[in-house]
Amino acid sequence: MTETGTSGWRRVLRLLLTAVPPLVGIVLIGQAVVASIGGDIRRWEFILGAVCLCLTFAGRLVPEE
Repeated sequence: MTETGTSGWRRVLRLLLTAVPPLVGIVLIGQAVVASIGGDIRRWEFILGAVCLCLTFAGRLVPEE
């Protein structure tokens, strides 16, 4: 693979890891909060949302070049 091809997929991977999981995490935690107001506590949604938010830091581990 060429150098530009390698950095291209790394850039896309970094962008996906830093943009998508936080959005999914916020939605999951929001759903869990709304459901818990009604009395249905969904711990798995809280946990999955927190894991998605933590995946944001995994995007910083992907080298830029």
